[in-house]
Amino acid sequence: MVMREAVAYHKERSLKGSMRENGFRAVGGLAQRLASGLAKGRGASIARLRAEWSAVVGPDLARITRPEALTASRGRSGKLLRLRVPGAAALEVQHMAGQVVERVNAYFGHKMIDDIRLVQGAIAAPKAAPPRPAPDARRVAEMTERAATVKDPELRAALARLGARVGTGRRLVVLGVLAGAFVMREARAQDLKLLEPMPGDHVLGKPDAPNTLIDYASFTCPFCAQFYIAVMPTLRKEWIDTGKLRLIHRHFPMDVVATRASQLAECAGPDKFYERVDRLFRSQVEWLTGADPLAEMVKVLAKDGLTAAQAEACFADDKALDKVLADVQSGQTLGVRQTPTLFINDQNYFNPGGPDAIAAILRQVGR
Repeated sequence: MVMREAVAYHKERSLKGSMRENGFRAVGGLAQRLASGLAKGRGASIARLRAEWSAVVGPDLARITRPEALTASRGRSGKLLRLRVPGAAALEVQHMAGQVVERVNAYFGHKMIDDIRLVQGAIAAPKAAPPRPAPDARRVAEMTERAATVKDPELRAALARLGARVGTGRRLVVLGVLAGAFVMREARAQDLKLLEPMPGDHVLGKPDAPNTLIDYASFTCPFCAQFYIAVMPTLRKEWIDTGKLRLIHRHFPMDVVATRASQLAECAGPDKFYERVDRLFRSQVEWLTGADPLAEMVKVLAKDGLTAAQAEACFADDKALDKVLADVQSGQTLGVRQTPTLFINDQNYFNPGGPDAIAAILRQVGR
């Protein structure tokens, strides 16, 4: 009898551990799927790169390059990325090969590629969208009447404009979808609470600061690192430390490695949270480009006193993982699809750019 109970106990623990690990992996995958929305299977990686190439390498490089294929790289752990470039830009792109490799690996959250190979060829320019015909007055009046039940004036006006531009044959169908979306947003007015500090949030700055900036970020996202390295110093000096702004960091991991990093940030505790976030972002290239990013990450944090035993305990901490999952779910509800995504005083500004751009927004909508 005792033996059967022991066996049953260990089976239950094994099942719980398996379920927890599957749930853990799903956290990073959830945000990744939300951001990409692309099909799985063979070719999904190159498809993701093509679809989000501008976000991966920046608009300047994206204009003169196009990812064609990921192929095996002999004698190396990563793959080879084949890029199409116009002949005139080949030398410039070759000089930036290291930067491309870093950004692609940061995008995937692990060492996906070792090198790039250039293939000369023309890059097709995106097709210009045909001009939209102006809707007639009768249709505008009809759509305005149909949207009259929407209480928010801005949403009501947007719904009327969108509905009026839809062709006659599809107008009622599309309008029904749009109306459903807007009504849902109104019905979920409580979602606005997600744009205020919630239990467990890490608030940097005075709790009663008149302005709020919420940053949804992934630790393997190079543009999130850029925000903390290039933007945060100015933001802290001119807005946070002066009591005019409070910042809230929320996790939106794009992969398993980023999920682990988020857990380690949570385990730093409230007093050391932003210190660890800053350390992880500033050393991102160092640990992310290593053969084992997770081990390299722990090595980096060891300089601040983190031990291997503490890291393992953190990874097994359900409370830390629950906070990461809660952040992903709140981001999903708010429509987050990329990182970083910044909400400034209840409005989604996606990634507005450097400190000057954010300061300009705060001067415009600041309280």
